[in-house]
Amino acid sequence: MHTNGKAHGIPEFPPGVQRLPATAPPEYFIALLKRDGGVIAENFAPVEVMDKCNAEIKPKLDAEQRWNGSFFPKETRKCTSLIANSPTYTRELLMNPLYQTICDHFLTTRNSFWWGDTWKESVSKPQAHTGAAMYIGPGAKAQPLHRDDYLHHNVHTEVPAPWNDERDMNRESAVGLFVAGTKTTKANGATRFIPGSHLWGNYERKNPPPENQTVYAELEKGDAFFMFASCFHGGSQNITTDEHRLVYSTFVTRGWLRQEDNMYLAIPRDILMQYDRKVQQFIGYSCSDPGCGLVDDLDPIYKLYPEELKTAVPVDY
Repeated sequence: MHTNGKAHGIPEFPPGVQRLPATAPPEYFIALLKRDGGVIAENFAPVEVMDKCNAEIKPKLDAEQRWNGSFFPKETRKCTSLIANSPTYTRELLMNPLYQTICDHFLTTRNSFWWGDTWKESVSKPQAHTGAAMYIGPGAKAQPLHRDDYLHHNVHTEVPAPWNDERDMNRESAVGLFVAGTKTTKANGATRFIPGSHLWGNYERKNPPPENQTVYAELEKGDAFFMFASCFHGGSQNITTDEHRLVYSTFVTRGWLRQEDNMYLAIPRDILMQYDRKVQQFIGYSCSDPGCGLVDDLDPIYKLYPEELKTAVPVDY
């Protein structure tokens, strides 16, 4: 099924990675993710929101030791567990309605099963996966091109374009969101990725992902880059002498998969209780239908609201 055509109320976008205003219809972003694997949303968050996020994570960034591995360059400082460190990030970026709509479209899992003589449908909704801010300084080397869905051992079979909703509905295990806390350019290390690589297979291609096919997601402060976790991508080298690149990286995953961040240990209860129930459920204090995540046969949200236990009773899955 073609997903980028006037017959579906979606304009014919020209070749190349597209930049749309964040106010564009969600269907445009969904269609371009299917086509290219990535799309930029301009003015996703106001500059004032990003300034507030930056101020909230500054203590953690200032205290963070530099990275001492090979995956991130040594010039990297990170603020991990963003939900615990920045309520503005959580409410304004993670829970942004456009991002939520995109994740709901690609990461909701629907299946039906026989339950005795009843054909029962189960619907598992997405959940937060990971969130970290990365502050990378001059001299940083480029990351190797990689896919982030290797965390879930997601093995892809190569498929031809265009994206087919029936064939590919369960292809993705996570959707990423990169929001610029500072202006990000090719020179200071903007994320590079290979458009169309979300349709590549794991074993059909015998050579490493080609650097000459990458494009750069250059962003103004507050712009966002949506990307499938199956796209080959990586942070780029920072060849400047005086610029730091700050990007808020978020991934959302399917409700039945293990989260990269252990949300239940990483977020202190006093901070968790400052969020509304919708945020708490998206963090993971909810059941993945039909029955993953139970606590004493009950929805885990009751661990946060024990006063409601007196009226709670287990139900069938």
